[in-house]
Amino acid sequence: MRNYFLGCIFLISSTILYSQSKIKCDLIEVSSIAFNKSPTIKIANYSITNAEANFQVQKSIFDFNLNSEVNYQNEKYNLFNADSRTKYVDKTLKSNSFGVSTSLEKTLRSGQIVDLSLKYNYNNSNYPYNNFNEFVGPFYGNHLSTVNLQLTQPLLRARGAKITTALEKASVFYINKSKYDYEFTNSYEIEQIGIAYWSYYTAYKSLSIYIQNENRVREVLDMTIELVKADKKPESDLAQVNADLSNQERQTAAAKQDLYNARLNLGRVIGLIDEESQRLDIPVNDFPTILESGYDGTIDKNALIKMAKDKRGDLKAIEEEYKAIELQYLVATNNLKPQLNLSAFAFYGGASVGNGVDKSWSSFSNNQGQDLGGGAKLTFSFPLNNNLAKGNYSRSKVALQNQSTINENNNRNIELNIDIAINNLNNSVIILEKSKEAFVFCQNAYNNEQVKFQAGLTTLLNLMIFQERLTSSELQNLNAQQQFSNAIIILRHETGTLISKEDLGFKITQNAFYTIPNTEN
Repeated sequence: MRNYFLGCIFLISSTILYSQSKIKCDLIEVSSIAFNKSPTIKIANYSITNAEANFQVQKSIFDFNLNSEVNYQNEKYNLFNADSRTKYVDKTLKSNSFGVSTSLEKTLRSGQIVDLSLKYNYNNSNYPYNNFNEFVGPFYGNHLSTVNLQLTQPLLRARGAKITTALEKASVFYINKSKYDYEFTNSYEIEQIGIAYWSYYTAYKSLSIYIQNENRVREVLDMTIELVKADKKPESDLAQVNADLSNQERQTAAAKQDLYNARLNLGRVIGLIDEESQRLDIPVNDFPTILESGYDGTIDKNALIKMAKDKRGDLKAIEEEYKAIELQYLVATNNLKPQLNLSAFAFYGGASVGNGVDKSWSSFSNNQGQDLGGGAKLTFSFPLNNNLAKGNYSRSKVALQNQSTINENNNRNIELNIDIAINNLNNSVIILEKSKEAFVFCQNAYNNEQVKFQAGLTTLLNLMIFQERLTSSELQNLNAQQQFSNAIIILRHETGTLISKEDLGFKITQNAFYTIPNTEN
């Protein structure tokens, strides 16, 4: 009794452990796993992050730029003998200099450049007279402070908000492009997962058919043995049946290999590693039927083409990229112009003398030594050959023409692909219906031939031929169902209706794998 209970516990534990180690092979579940596992989806997602980083780079053009400098200098200058200052210093003029400067610069989105700077300098020397030949004593300090405001207006190159913000706006279009590419990549990966799933399901059902066929051959073998014992069949028939049985066992072994390969290929498309792929459980979703697919023999091709152009992420991505390249072409055209800038500036500052911290900024409040002014300047810059600007212009022009061609080609291919997908769906329906009819006829014919063989009214060879026809017909019917299922997925992908974009990510429904797109919504 004790051993019995231990055995039950072991069996239950093994069953629970087995179920936990398996990955449920459901179309929605394995598709959801791919969003976290598929390398292709991950790479497409990284491109969004990269595009957002590029936007930040372009946005930096309008950042505040703070520049600061602190300097100190100590100098000893040996005077010439003829220098009159040797009367007051010991042949060596010693001086100290300390300076601080800071500036804040910003490029406005309207194109102007604003520069605000503040400079302060303090110096002294052992020469006891100042600039006015007044005796002040050695190392008597001189202070100089200045505040400067400058506004620069580009007149040719980089003039206007349209040019200044062009690359920033282009980077936004590239972000949108990356997101649409990501959307289309997800749709393509789900399409590949669906096709791989139906291949796995077909391999699983094919193995069942081969096993059933092998069992039928065994039944024929048992029947033949009984007929040989009853002297109703020659013993030589046993050799034929045994040969047929060996052949069926070979086909069953090959079907097991196909199933193993199909399981791992499904895991590969999902993004699973080898160990995870082997843990995929048996497929749980059956093939869609013609009735549940909503197929009624009439498909509006033009409506599906319009749907694809409205929904497909790759087409939207190309349009966004075209907008970005247009802006880059605009900048490249503008860069052909010379650099001509008009700057207006105003400054306020002054000088003061004397040691002590209180003297440092006194020039801003004392009338003596104050300096107030303003002005304007015009600067011109232009490389004579201008090869850089010309080369970038040519590249941008070609890129724009190339993108236009890509857009036209993509529209052309969408129309062709949808036409092909519709034709494949229509033909797959005909093939599926005819394969079902053929399978029913072959099944009835084999059952009748089996009865005739038991009654001795037909030969073993005829029975084996009908058996092979039945197996072949069943496999063809299975492949027809796979072809029909793939046709639905492909049409869904080509029309951009395989997955839908939601606020929190992407949504996949069972309906997308089982029904054709509805053009009425």
